[in-house]
Amino acid sequence: AVILEQNPRRCAGPHRRMDSKEDASQLKLGEEFKDARCLWNAEVAVILEQLMGRAGNKLKSLAMVEDTLAYVTKFKNFRNKADVQEARKFAAEEIEKGVIEGFEMAVINNCGILNEEEAMELIPTLNDKFQNREGELQDFLDQLTERFSE
Repeated sequence: AVILEQNPRRCAGPHRRMDSKEDASQLKLGEEFKDARCLWNAEVAVILEQLMGRAGNKLKSLAMVEDTLAYVTKFKNFRNKADVQEARKFAAEEIEKGVIEGFEMAVINNCGILNEEEAMELIPTLNDKFQNREGELQDFLDQLTERFSE
């Protein structure tokens, strides 16, 4: 899951130098994330299920993989690969139109955000994008949640 941190320097570990220009609350994620695709919990679940299916008990850190799979399975919004692909296609179209960024989409999906007020509170960059566009973000969220697996 992706969490926006108000103080991005707190996220820096001892081996990672924080660039003062990095600020997730402003979508300034740094050079290493410039072309990165943010994964959704459901996508991670599909990847790990395939990995475990191929590798079986040969994985050296099987417990970690199983724990991660359990987590993403618990919090995923899509039951199967086809549902993920359909939702990702919708998201890609909206990203292409400039409605939303991939990082914002991952936060919405992985945090299970269902309403406009919560989205604006948790993802500060949406405030500018949807300012004076009453209900447009809620419409987007409704269209996304229509694709959620039940």
